Amino acid sequence: MKQTMEKITKELNLRKPQEQSLIKLDALMSTFKIGENVKDVEAKLVGNIKFDTNFPSFTFALATGVGKTRLMAAMIAYLYFTKGLKDFFILTPGETIYTKTINNFTPGDKKYVLDGLTEFPSFNLVTGENYTYADFGNRLFDSINIYVFNIQKIFNERKDVEFRFHKYRETLGSSFAELLQKKDLVILMDESHRYRGTASLNAINHLQPELGLEFTATPTISTNIVYSYSLADAIKDSKIALDNLTKGGDPSNGYIKIPGVITRSDDFTYEGDIDQIKLEDGIQLHREKKTLIEEYCRNNKLKKLLPITLITTKSIIHANEVKAMITSDDFFGGYYKDKTLVVTSAEPDAIRQLLHVEEPFNKYEIVIHVEQLKEGWDVRNVFTIIPFRASISKTLIEQTIGRGLRLPFGQLTGIESLDTLDIISHDNYARVLSVAHEVAEGILVKEAKKHEEMRLETINPTSDKKLWIDLPVVETKVYSSNKLEYFPIQMKLEELKKIKARLLRADIITRKTKQLDADIEIKEEINPVNRFVRLIILEVSEVDSTYKTVLQKIVKYYLDQIKVDKKTLSALVKQHEQTILDDMLPQIRAKLSEDTKIKFKVLDKELGYEPYTKAVKVSSIKLDKDEVADADARGNIIKGYKKSVYPAYVFDSTQEKLLADSLDKDKSVKSWVRLRLGQLPIKYLYGSNYNPDFVVERSDANYLVEVKDKSKLDKKESEVFSKAKKAEEWCEIATKATGKKWVYKLVPHTAVDKINTFDAIISSAHKI
Repeated sequence: MKQTMEKITKELNLRKPQEQSLIKLDALMSTFKIGENVKDVEAKLVGNIKFDTNFPSFTFALATGVGKTRLMAAMIAYLYFTKGLKDFFILTPGETIYTKTINNFTPGDKKYVLDGLTEFPSFNLVTGENYTYADFGNRLFDSINIYVFNIQKIFNERKDVEFRFHKYRETLGSSFAELLQKKDLVILMDESHRYRGTASLNAINHLQPELGLEFTATPTISTNIVYSYSLADAIKDSKIALDNLTKGGDPSNGYIKIPGVITRSDDFTYEGDIDQIKLEDGIQLHREKKTLIEEYCRNNKLKKLLPITLITTKSIIHANEVKAMITSDDFFGGYYKDKTLVVTSAEPDAIRQLLHVEEPFNKYEIVIHVEQLKEGWDVRNVFTIIPFRASISKTLIEQTIGRGLRLPFGQLTGIESLDTLDIISHDNYARVLSVAHEVAEGILVKEAKKHEEMRLETINPTSDKKLWIDLPVVETKVYSSNKLEYFPIQMKLEELKKIKARLLRADIITRKTKQLDADIEIKEEINPVNRFVRLIILEVSEVDSTYKTVLQKIVKYYLDQIKVDKKTLSALVKQHEQTILDDMLPQIRAKLSEDTKIKFKVLDKELGYEPYTKAVKVSSIKLDKDEVADADARGNIIKGYKKSVYPAYVFDSTQEKLLADSLDKDKSVKSWVRLRLGQLPIKYLYGSNYNPDFVVERSDANYLVEVKDKSKLDKKESEVFSKAKKAEEWCEIATKATGKKWVYKLVPHTAVDKINTFDAIISSAHKI
């Protein structure tokens, strides 16, 4: 069983919430048998699970953008491999998501969700359009069948009309509905909160499924939820992943764009049409994002991706008024005349065009809709949303936010404009803050600012190839025995160490605290040690149940540092579970990584230099390096470098520019280059790369130079020195392989000055 789980997880490349959902399903399926009475199943389950269906049906509540359809595919594969089930009925709520789901389960489609899964046999894909075909009759009893239907296609409510789905067919010897009733049917309900009406539940129960799996970001009932990964969880993980990325780490545990609401300051006053102001603010932001996205795609050799701004209007009349405003000659010179798509009930063809807005050939940048785009339409290139409805509310944010959370490039980029979804609002700042926190803690609230038009500047390497520094290609291999031995784990949460036998509950909106009764009732008596052991095994892929004993010792040592009685400890664990887990996990992962060995090997080839693209303000001009003021060193194109691989740069800090100036006039320096992110990646932890700032070539050696804030060096920050040690190892390997000496220098920012020589600057380098 474990082998099957690992196979599915690996081959379908499941994200952590998807993997944990699959683990939960595996645990559930061990407690009952397919076909058992629903009440008997309820009695066997832990956690007071109750069903409102005539069959056991479990809800997996995953935030939009995390990947519910791929999870469906994983669960179908799991139930086939482990239970031999062959009939899977996927129910969708509307035409858009119905069409997308058919594509997702069509072999050969570029978004085929079972792609990569070996040993999964070919299957019949039966839809609302092809289920009446005569030749399906016998095949439906021999093969695996995946049925994709729209909820409207299975109704049988009217007594005067017999729907095709329920009508007798000679080729089948029954109606299609009756044929399904004879099977061990598993029903998978996408956006399952949409099926809680009487008619929908009756239609679903009529199919007599043996098992139900429900997927939604916004469940309307909670009694059958067995796994939850909320929007707040997803936002938190994306923020952690972004922080990790800025330190050179792996951002793969961030699954969504970070949503934010943009508002005007509380003293904002305006003249004219507020809709016009919101529209102009939103489109200015859209234009900035468009330039930055094009920059990213060019530099990373990705296909063109056109950003979409989604506008929600009050009515069809209002939608057409907004379109008229956007497509007028007065609005950005008429640029959006043929780039605006209106989606209303009066424009059915527009729905089909929506399916292609992610494609490189798409021309639309603005999509205007009237309540047409709810669940199911959540493309990766929506970056800005402008809701033209009532003032900001919890419902408005919830309905709006899901349309643009999906990551455009599969993972976070580290570029704020590409990693955020912005909702334009001009409500009172304090009100927006309160409402945003009511939806999910972690939603950003930002004040509107003026966005200057941007353009792209291509910077070419010098044609003098004598200045091109030979950069060896170094292959990296990671070896780890994944051993974990007992260690005295430290509690870094000082407030928990000092806590008395009382509990505080914090309101996430007001941030006020309220004291709770020390005898707080714990509905489920839990063993805190075992609870955390289970959570650690779920979170850390390198450990499994064979580590249970050592993990119990580690967790017990940690919890013993909280000096409270057993009952209060259980309450604390329930209330602060995630905070405690976040304190323990990095320490456990660090212990595992201590045994990780990284080996470098130089390949018989070299890295080249290519043109790269930078987004700059339209007003930016190329400034000569000797004439630019320090205050203008950041964000402008600085030209005039004679010894560099590139004659011009756009620097991220004044210190970078000062070092560049010093290198260019130093007689001992033959050539130098400021590296772009990813140009010379050095692996320093599993999944984490480090990219030094500069490479300097002199006759005595080639130097990798990193400039760091002096305070970080004085504090001996572990991450900084971990990267430095791996960079030194890289230099040793490069030296042996190339015959040219390579040296790494870690320099405090205070040592960098354009009047200093390179020798003077590196004389202040810290010892690794």
